[in-house]
Amino acid sequence: MKIAFKEWAFICRALATGRQTLVLRKGGIREEGGEFRPDHPAFFLFPTYFHQASETITQEARSKLQEVMAEQPDSGILRLSHFAEISEAIRVNNLRGLLSLREFHIWSDEAVKERFHRWGENVLFALILRVYALPQTVDLPMRDEYAGCKSWVSLEEDVRTDGSTHVLDKNEFSSRVQAIRVALNAH
Repeated sequence: MKIAFKEWAFICRALATGRQTLVLRKGGIREEGGEFRPDHPAFFLFPTYFHQASETITQEARSKLQEVMAEQPDSGILRLSHFAEISEAIRVNNLRGLLSLREFHIWSDEAVKERFHRWGENVLFALILRVYALPQTVDLPMRDEYAGCKSWVSLEEDVRTDGSTHVLDKNEFSSRVQAIRVALNAH
């Protein structure tokens, strides 16, 4: 696989530990047309450390922030440890529905509201992700073309995913997917 999805390192960590099951995405500044599109069904989680701010995550998650920052690889290295498959991509245009998803992610309500209203467009994508741990981490050279505010990155190297394992077992994942659907349909 050669596709990676850029996301804050502390969100990648929440996905990797099973604490988080979804990603809320508006789009990066450099997205074509200014809006995010779930163009790839599977991708590596590409942890970024730029723009992370403790006030954008829940109080509970802030206690793990130091650990996440300590895991940052040396400059010039892209460290991949997990990949994800999109189970569902739901375009959400209801703030109450988004706020009802708080148990499935670590963003603060304020961050969710800000993302929802950003650029005067009241919409976000809720990507329900099935996350897998690679059998071992893979370090790749960080390349200039990977930089910038964009969601998708085409990796120069093809990284294998053989032997990867689910972060959540099938029953737990199915239960969360159903709970997310119920929460969104209730609003």
